[in-house]
Amino acid sequence: MLRDARVACVAAANPQSLNRPGHPEWPEPHFEVIPKNTKAAPFRGAAVVTDLSLTIGEAAWREFYGFARGGTIVRGATWREELRLIWLAVVAGGFTEFVYRNSRGKAIGSATKLLVNGKELVIRNGRRAEGLLQRQRVESITYEPYA
Repeated sequence: MLRDARVACVAAANPQSLNRPGHPEWPEPHFEVIPKNTKAAPFRGAAVVTDLSLTIGEAAWREFYGFARGGTIVRGATWREELRLIWLAVVAGGFTEFVYRNSRGKAIGSATKLLVNGKELVIRNGRRAEGLLQRQRVESITYEPYA
C-alpha cells in the first residue's frame, strides 16, 4: 500500500509547484498532492524556515512551529519520520473533517482529527459561525483511503 501511495503521490503531484515558493516572502518550496480517488483527502504544505504549514482535506490547516527540530508530534522522531507518519495517516483515510461555512457557503473554519502513530492529532482553525447569534452550517466530509 505504501508503494502505491508513493506512486499516486508522484503521479498526482504538480512538478511546477515544487519549484515555486508558497509565498512571495518564503524561499522554501511547497507541495500539493491531489489523489486520484476524489473522495480521498488532498494534502498540501509549505516549509517556512524551520516551520511546516500543512493543509489536509478541504480546509484543515495547521502550522507546526519548529517542526525541523523533530519531536513535534511523536517524541524522539525526526521531522522526516513525523511527516511520513502524517502522510501515512492521510493516505489511510478513514478520518472526518468538519467544515464550518458562512451564509454564502465559504469555509470559515474546520476541525479534523487524525490518528498519527496511535496519537490523536487535532487540526482546528478558523471560527464556527459568522456571528454569535447565527446558526452554524457544518459540513461533514469523511475521507477514503488513497488506494
